[in-house]
Amino acid sequence: MEQAYAAIGRAVAFAQIFETALIPIFEFFKMQTDPGYLEKTGGYVPAGAFKVPAKNVIKALSAKGDIAPDLEARLNSYVEDRHVLIHRWVQENGWPADNDSAGFAPIVELANRVEHEARSLTRLLAGYMVKFAEPEWAAANGEDYKAKMAVMFHRAHMGG
Repeated sequence: MEQAYAAIGRAVAFAQIFETALIPIFEFFKMQTDPGYLEKTGGYVPAGAFKVPAKNVIKALSAKGDIAPDLEARLNSYVEDRHVLIHRWVQENGWPADNDSAGFAPIVELANRVEHEARSLTRLLAGYMVKFAEPEWAAANGEDYKAKMAVMFHRAHMGG
């Protein structure tokens, strides 16, 4: 039981870390790709941006064709798993007794999957930003930088 609660706690923490990275990365992407958005925001993440669900970010990227289908599917799967773990597990499955290790096994499996994907997706997107939005590299490679930012959600999962 303690392992299950620890797994759920890690999953929640890394889900929050992922979403704390995703929102400013998405905002930065829009500043580079949406005409006038940089000027509108002054280069800052707008108030309320962190209240936007990850699902809405995925929908916005998809609507404009700004995300690779496999990354979109991966993000949607992650969001669904996270949602089940945090919002629907008890409603859909009940809760095992404290001493029911077999009953906790599927919860631990789901929590571990959410944690793994949150970690992996954070590294993927943040790694892309570190590689291609590093100020010195971006200044020295202006056109390449703009091109890399425009395809971020198409290329990040492929390493750039």
